[in-house]
Amino acid sequence: MAQVKPRPLIVCGMGRSGTRMCANILTNSALVELQGELGGPAGTRLLAWLETARIQRGEGASAATYEQARQAFRIGASGKPAERSDAVWFGHKTPRHERHFRRYEIIFDDPDNRPTYVYCIRNPFDVWRSYQAMPWNKFSTVDEFLKAWLRSVSTYEMIAAQAPGRIFVFNLDEMVRASEWTDYLQPALFDPLSLSEDSFQKPVQTIRNSNSSLNKTGAKPEPISEADRHTIADNLDVRRIATEHFPWLDLAPPPPGLTYRPPAGLGRMARLRRVAARAWRQARREWKRPQ
Repeated sequence: MAQVKPRPLIVCGMGRSGTRMCANILTNSALVELQGELGGPAGTRLLAWLETARIQRGEGASAATYEQARQAFRIGASGKPAERSDAVWFGHKTPRHERHFRRYEIIFDDPDNRPTYVYCIRNPFDVWRSYQAMPWNKFSTVDEFLKAWLRSVSTYEMIAAQAPGRIFVFNLDEMVRASEWTDYLQPALFDPLSLSEDSFQKPVQTIRNSNSSLNKTGAKPEPISEADRHTIADNLDVRRIATEHFPWLDLAPPPPGLTYRPPAGLGRMARLRRVAARAWRQARREWKRPQ
């Protein structure tokens, strides 16, 4: 019997709790080889290197690039590498890596084996509450956080439009609200990814989030301030997104006709500006280098 060709799977999203919980659920299946985070500048450089390697190889080199990426994810990601010979999916989970969508599309360009994405979403009130409790939080104000959260969701919406059928949503709020987690997970993740129940290593309901605020800090995070709550609730884009993903929040619906706005920096001119900036920095380094 021919061995099944593993497919790339990228788990991303704004919150660390959501992506970690999703990863814990998916890696409960023996069919999924999902590595830890490729976060920070090192993760970006690794993806840039894989992208460059794929471009330099030219046509007909997809198989070598896929295997190289799989090994790079094992070596470059945090935590102990996962190696599953029977896996039909391989990849990693990293918060906010939806921003590297175009890079993943170049690395994994086999038309018969395109990458699949799982976007993890959670309501912004709880995400901000969780961020505030963590020592690594880099957002000093709710406005800074909200801008990043909205950009992340907007990027997901862009991917959904450009790669229909290849991105699925893991809604942490919706799963927790379900009487049985599998009632939500079966149609949302397991069926689309063809994960059979006999591949699970333990009952799904027993899986816990190893990256929750309680586990990391030893205490539940404090509620957000009323001022921050109003800032989030009054945002028109939040209200539009909540209508689709968090209707139980009962936020006032946005004005009719409000649609998502593609995040800045993803267009052709923006990419050309980034390429030009990199070339300029490289030229300056070469000029200053001692002869």
